[in-house]
Amino acid sequence: TGIFALFFVPYIVTIIFNGANTTLINKKFNVEMLLPVIVSSQIEDKYELETIKAQTIIARSNFLPDNERGGKNLAITLCQIKKEMEGKSLACVILQNKYEKAVTETEGKVIVWNKELKLVPYHELSAGQTRDGMEVFHNEDDSYLRSVHSLVDKNAKDYLNSVYINKNVLPERIEIKSRDSAGYVTEILADGKVLEGEAFRKGMGLTSSNFTIQKSGKEIRFLCRGKGHGLGFSQYGGNEMAKESANAKEILQYYFPEMDVLNIKSVNC
Repeated sequence: TGIFALFFVPYIVTIIFNGANTTLINKKFNVEMLLPVIVSSQIEDKYELETIKAQTIIARSNFLPDNERGGKNLAITLCQIKKEMEGKSLACVILQNKYEKAVTETEGKVIVWNKELKLVPYHELSAGQTRDGMEVFHNEDDSYLRSVHSLVDKNAKDYLNSVYINKNVLPERIEIKSRDSAGYVTEILADGKVLEGEAFRKGMGLTSSNFTIQKSGKEIRFLCRGKGHGLGFSQYGGNEMAKESANAKEILQYYFPEMDVLNIKSVNC
């Protein structure tokens, strides 16, 4: 809408030419104004409002620390953020659509681990189970990302995706070396060289690294399950929960059982 454009165009233009860190986004007013634009690029408006609210909380949690520390550190204490946000109001923002409504109804809410903001990953559709952070990153700092079942994802119409690639552009010998407990390929053996599974997935344009390899004439067929990296929040699975009356907090606490949804205003510093 026209009012929506008046609020956001100046910020979007600044970001396009100078980068997000050049805007006055360390202040709550500007962060909250930008969130509808950010969230609209992360999730379609066909999803339930509670699903979009869950994505909004994720976006706010990821966005604040990245800009507070110049993108170098994804962890920041709630008390530091609360101090930055004191005395600022969202009252002048005029609601126009589902994204703005989601931002207002989750105002100040973030998802945290031990009262600290961490990177909160999300993806469109899991392969039926989300991935474990320790298995993916091999780092104790990522142990807050626990694997959970998301079996409802298997009912999605685009759960299975086939990608055919000509043999001539692939290594002569290619095979799967290892998978994680959720079934995602972690290592590929290509002519004796080991390739990282997620990097291979992106390089080949595959929808997921949870795949099988099949020969099909002059082509190799990659049959993929799910969409995205499989870590954290499954938007499809969360949306199915929302359809069953789960709210944003309940959805996030299911996909991130080690984390809590809190309001910055309620934190005692």
